[in-house]
Formats: sequence, structure tokens, C-alpha cells
Amino acid sequence: MSLILKGTATLNSRMHFTGQSPKGGPTEMDSGPAGAVVAGPTPLELLLQAIAGCAGMEALAILRKRKLDLQHLEVSVEGTKRDEHPRILTNIHITYRGKCEGLTVREMERGAKFAYDKYCSIINQLKSTAEITWNCELID
Repeated sequence: MSLILKGTATLNSRMHFTGQSPKGGPTEMDSGPAGAVVAGPTPLELLLQAIAGCAGMEALAILRKRKLDLQHLEVSVEGTKRDEHPRILTNIHITYRGKCEGLTVREMERGAKFAYDKYCSIINQLKSTAEITWNCELID
């Protein structure tokens, strides 16, 4: 059976919206000219955060199954946006940085590969429109 997910965004002022989902929120979104003070990230920046969260959760689940209990995991994402409309992301790069006794780059890459190949629904949703790359680093 398919799962139906829901979300809403309500206008506050100018381009400032507040997003809400049944599981939580609120999430502020805003947009303005370069240098302007805004109330939150743009929707595309939220998408990058969602990729980081999804990729991190899925990689972490794989690493925990391998009995690796990470003390720290940071996932950062950079995206390149087209100049012309639709201004979609064409390239996305994910960097995993982890810390755990006994953790190797190879183990981290295994978790990242499972997230990329199968488990991160957001990455898999975007694969047909963006080149997605990743790398893994150990931190002290």
C-alpha cells in the first residue's frame, strides 16, 4: 500500500511562507534579493537540507547495522542551479564526515553507497535530473 504524505505552506508576508506537516514544523521559507534579510532558507536550500538529512539517516542506519556507533556524523550538500528556467539543480555533491572508533572511509562509503543506490528516497527522486556525487571523510 502506498503512503500518502502531506505538507502545506502558508504565506506570511512578501515571499515568506511557513511550512507545516502532520509530523512537525513549522518550517520557515523565504526568498529575497542577494544580501536581503530573510526569515529562512529558500525552498531549494531546504531541498539540499532534506537530501543531507535523508542521506545521513540512511547511511547511519547501515553503519549501525555493522555495529558502528558514530559519535559524530555531518552531511553537507552543495548544489549547482541552472541559470535558465526552470532553475533546477543539475549537480549535487554530498560530503559525509564521520567519527567513530574503528570507522574507516571504506565503511562510510558502504553506507553512502546504500543510501545513494537504494534507500534515500530523495536522492533516488532526483537522479534523473541531476548528477549526484559523494565523498566520505573521517574526522578526529
